Amino acid sequence: MGTEYERYLIAKGNAFSPSAVAVAKLVERLRKEKWLPAGGHARTTVENTFGDDVRAKVAASTAPIPAAITPEWLDDADREELRLVWRIEGAGQKALEYPLTRRPDGPVTYMFELHRAHDYVYPICETIEAIATTCVCGEDLGFHWDEEEVVPAFGASSGIFAECEACSRTFDPTKGAAVLTNPFDRTKTPTRGGAAYRFALKVDCGKCFVADAGLAFAPELVSLVEEEFGREFFQVGAVF
Repeated sequence: MGTEYERYLIAKGNAFSPSAVAVAKLVERLRKEKWLPAGGHARTTVENTFGDDVRAKVAASTAPIPAAITPEWLDDADREELRLVWRIEGAGQKALEYPLTRRPDGPVTYMFELHRAHDYVYPICETIEAIATTCVCGEDLGFHWDEEEVVPAFGASSGIFAECEACSRTFDPTKGAAVLTNPFDRTKTPTRGGAAYRFALKVDCGKCFVADAGLAFAPELVSLVEEEFGREFFQVGAVF
């Protein structure tokens, strides 16, 4: 079993992509209700003109999250693939609600993230089965970000084009299914659309997590997100 844990909250139907106004409202409410701190940083996909210079790539793809996130900032053309990240650690965690149902003993460190993309993102993990990505016309819509060409916003993920360039049909992940496996008790759940998403909330626990098959997002957090968007969400957990 891996030693690091991540959990995703994904809208049922998989295709959901909220407006910039809705995302800005969500961030404001998460901050107000003590799920998020101030600060944070944004990661975007940028062209790789830096070769193997890791520091330069990080600097080019990372920017501070504004104190007040506006729809205009979110909808900037340079942020078509966007990962908003808040690192919670040290004294700052004491003033915030913990996002999962089981909190480890002692100090914890975790990343609270919001992901937003035009095309689908698909986590790569042994417990998350891949879904079929072939359009009805026969074109394969799956892709991987070529790190020689770009610095991707999303790590350990593949992509699926939301629209087929060959026939202009939109891709519907729910036409297929994938098995999602609980990493702790190995329970297998066939799921329409698998873990494909265009918008997701993610908590990256790193090594600070409780290895429990019932580990989930805090119900209050799930209710907040579902209320904001007026739709149901489902959860996926993974270890690495």
